Amino acid sequence: MNPADLLFRLGLALAVGLLVGTERHWRERAGPPGSRTAGIRTFGVTGLLGGSTAAVAQQLGSGDVGIVLISLVFVAYSAVFAAFKWREAAEQHEFSVTAVIVGQVTLLLGAMAVVGDVTITAALAILLTLLLASRELLHGLIAKIEWRELRSAILLLAMAFVVLPLLPDRHIGPLDAINPREIWIFAIVLAAVSYTGYISVKIFGNKRGPVIAGFAGGLASSTAVALTSARQSVGNENIEVIAAGALAASAVSALRAIGLLAVLIPAAMANLAPVFGLAAAVLGVAAIYLSTRDSIASSTATTETRNPFRLSSVLQLAAVLAIAMFIARAATELLGGSGTLIASGAMGLVDIDAVIISLSRLNDTPGPGSTLLFAVLLAFAANMVGKAGLSILLGSRQYGLLIGAATALALLTSAALAALILA
Repeated sequence: MNPADLLFRLGLALAVGLLVGTERHWRERAGPPGSRTAGIRTFGVTGLLGGSTAAVAQQLGSGDVGIVLISLVFVAYSAVFAAFKWREAAEQHEFSVTAVIVGQVTLLLGAMAVVGDVTITAALAILLTLLLASRELLHGLIAKIEWRELRSAILLLAMAFVVLPLLPDRHIGPLDAINPREIWIFAIVLAAVSYTGYISVKIFGNKRGPVIAGFAGGLASSTAVALTSARQSVGNENIEVIAAGALAASAVSALRAIGLLAVLIPAAMANLAPVFGLAAAVLGVAAIYLSTRDSIASSTATTETRNPFRLSSVLQLAAVLAIAMFIARAATELLGGSGTLIASGAMGLVDIDAVIISLSRLNDTPGPGSTLLFAVLLAFAANMVGKAGLSILLGSRQYGLLIGAATALALLTSAALAALILA
């Protein structure tokens, strides 16, 4: 390592310590001098100690000797730091090992600055400081969290990081129509959207929470938002706000479809983007109208206490997706070209993004009258009809009427525009 590079890396090690030390010192800034075990100077030196140790270890050449040296310095530093922290804790009658662990991590980050990737080291130092600075926020969150919320969060993490890696990422079953990994990813998205909606309502209240959750959920799956909102509307007084959130998700979904077209099928943009854009505008206006209506119930009702998401509902919709995938595959295999339309309609009931992705692989020019254009339009219409159907079947009567009316208006206006463009 040349001197300039070494000097830069040692400077980064010092900067890491100073960054962490600034947060530590700021937290105890009101204390008199000599009352704290470590502040900005100590942590700055700690980072530099880790960097210097790693630099010496590199000069020794042998990997084993360098590891032993870093290990000995780490153990000695930890023992000294822990001893002084023990004296401080005994004097102030507090129980916390955070400072000791932060000192150890700072030492290791200083070593990483010299022997590791400087970008990763800087990112880890910033994340560590952010975590330390968020103490009050995190403690307040833990104080407010309920058991069902914690249980649902753990279940969601298990779905994503325990079950998902075990599922095969290949097509299996009759006609090789089912991809277990794709279906489970959709189930995770559904659960995450439902959990996001729950947290949004809890943070922002019944009047704004569903709308914010709808916008966020529309980026992932408007179908998941439709299912969650429909179930939430039953026995709830905030029907209009919940409907506004579902319509906002559908509007975002239409805009997201335009983005996919721009990337995957840019030749279809001239014909399809205006149609999808008009539908998004109609749905967005309806969402804004419902969300801004003065509703006594919306402003006075308390936040509903319910499960963040129900696993049974998630698995039911995942099963529907599996059936739709099978129908789409069977239609394509048995009916050829006309089966593409049937497959697009079946898949569109659940997700339009998958349809656009699959159709982008077709060797078809997306001009007026092409199978590709009609397939995308059919999937888009099927998706809107499917979400309206879920709302009517699973939601309250008023909720179903609101979603149905807004969906019908969006479909009629966009269909009329499509007829003019494709004529």
